Amino acid sequence: MRKIGCIGLLTILLALLGCTAAQAPQRTVTGIEVDASQAKYWYLSGQEIDPAGLVVTAVYDDGSREPIPAENCGYQKPPFAPAGEKTVTVTYADCEANYPIYTLPSSMETEEYKTYQIRINENKSQVSLTPVLVGENKPFVLVCPGGGYEACSPYGNEGYAYAARIKELGYNAIILQYSIKMAHPAPLDDVNLALDIIAQNSEYWQVSMDNYAVIGSSAGAHLVGCWSTPEVGYAKYGKAKPAAVILCYPLISLENRSDFVLLPENADAALIESLSVDQQVDSTFPPTYMWIFVEDGLKPQVDRMDAVLEENNVPHITRYFTGGRHGIGLAQGTEGEGWIDEAVALWVEHIQ
Repeated sequence: MRKIGCIGLLTILLALLGCTAAQAPQRTVTGIEVDASQAKYWYLSGQEIDPAGLVVTAVYDDGSREPIPAENCGYQKPPFAPAGEKTVTVTYADCEANYPIYTLPSSMETEEYKTYQIRINENKSQVSLTPVLVGENKPFVLVCPGGGYEACSPYGNEGYAYAARIKELGYNAIILQYSIKMAHPAPLDDVNLALDIIAQNSEYWQVSMDNYAVIGSSAGAHLVGCWSTPEVGYAKYGKAKPAAVILCYPLISLENRSDFVLLPENADAALIESLSVDQQVDSTFPPTYMWIFVEDGLKPQVDRMDAVLEENNVPHITRYFTGGRHGIGLAQGTEGEGWIDEAVALWVEHIQ
């Protein structure tokens, strides 16, 4: 038998490998498929596309499919105005595919804040978010202005005024302009949606989702109070319980309010009870700060809420001030001035 030396054997092997490589079919990418079911859905004006969660698959001319890293693809952002559902174009190897996102364009911008419009309802009421931020991955307070569910201004004395002071105290604040003149559960749906959007943009805004608080005035206080109960609020929507709730001259109960704008037609007693915060309080209710002027017609409701908090051993502070009126916001120039600092301190005490 003829012997083959090491060099000769290596030459033969290399020749065989070269032949195999030459004979291997060259596949061509003919298309790509994108699964965005686990990807980020909400985007802010000017924000770059984040491919995290995208599953991109290359389709070859021989019918085979292989996953490819999403970061190896190119992304074409859609225009961010007006608000609404748009598509992102994904490119790879001269092929492209699209997937949906929902954009939040800036609808108003000042040196202090930028407002992101989420949608305009059929009744022309707007839903928006206005972050007023220190960033630094600190927790935030979700601010819900009042207005009897007939109005909601993010820029007034129950919106931006609160947020600006919270920022001065070293924490993030995000104002929610929620649906008005719409029946339950529209405003609570907006709170849930706001928290979804904040969570998906927490890195961009540099806010922590841990230990968030909620603050509301009048009807806004009713909204955050309801959100703080598991039956109609946070637990129903699968969200974390607020670390604290701040109730400013709050509407608490909907008893004897069968014609109230929040209630659907023919609302039954069970629904009215579920939307009466004092009837839903138990020992799990968040630590609470509550205040009102004694001249305010909602004082009896605050009295009842305070008693229920006491009965259930919920950590709370209730302040009764004189010389003011309903809707006064920060209560500057009155006995109540400075309440917001005490309220934030209560919240901070329960997140440390």
